[in-house]
Amino acid sequence: MTLLSFLGALSLSVLVFELLSAFQSAFSTFGSNRLMDMQPPNPTRRRSTWEALLVAIWPGHFDPDQARNMADVVSLLRRAGYPYDTPGEFYAVAIRDFTIFLAVGGLMAGALAALNMIAVAPVIALIFIFLGLRRPYVRLKTLAKKRAESLRNNMLIGLSVLSALLSSGVGVQEALRRASSVGGPFCNLLGLLVARMEVEDFTKAVEVTRAHLPDPSDVEANLFLRDIYDFFANNRPVLSSVVGLQESVHRTVVETTEARAALVRQRAGLFGVMAVLGLVLAIITPFMGAGLI
Repeated sequence: MTLLSFLGALSLSVLVFELLSAFQSAFSTFGSNRLMDMQPPNPTRRRSTWEALLVAIWPGHFDPDQARNMADVVSLLRRAGYPYDTPGEFYAVAIRDFTIFLAVGGLMAGALAALNMIAVAPVIALIFIFLGLRRPYVRLKTLAKKRAESLRNNMLIGLSVLSALLSSGVGVQEALRRASSVGGPFCNLLGLLVARMEVEDFTKAVEVTRAHLPDPSDVEANLFLRDIYDFFANNRPVLSSVVGLQESVHRTVVETTEARAALVRQRAGLFGVMAVLGLVLAIITPFMGAGLI
């Protein structure tokens, strides 16, 4: 009982401190004269007491400066199209998600303990803690998967525009620049490739572009980057490769669309069968009840 009272008092003091800090920050911002204040604003966001506590206890998961998986997070951010501007913003969202799952898990564990299900309460709390830790990474992987699907469809358009420009005699780098103006995941990668080639070696530019692929195992995208590299490194013609990739991507898109349509038809047929069974049961149930009476 003494431990619970201490934890409750500590939580209440932290809450009061956070509220007073928030009011102080709000009043200081309201009372300051922005026209007379020549000092630039501080871009560093002040951490709350709870965030600072989590960073101090678990720096490997929540501190951008000490995270063990920083390379994986940066790779996921590139593949997902930078849904967060910086890794620090990602870890801030990770703290928020973990806090929500921890609160929900704690409430459910407390409810189970109140129902005298003490053995199940820690298991539920651990499950929610695990889900809270994994949710930000699962969200990034889901965004990368969706971006990979969009890249495949956009790649067909980008390769069509690129092949048309190359067939009309436009240079490769200029054709890449014009095709990038179409927009979309693949065309944006073309713009990134052109932009990097203007400031550094084409080998480094291709590697940077490859690192931004949403699916590192995408065969067509890797073949395209290899063909671009061969053009600049070995002066190999790129038009025939682009046309071949265009046909390959077209077949892949058609096959994916047909597979998706077959899945929709299968699910629609299953729902139709279930609807018929429900209708039959709704018709015969009153007669079955009357026969039993």
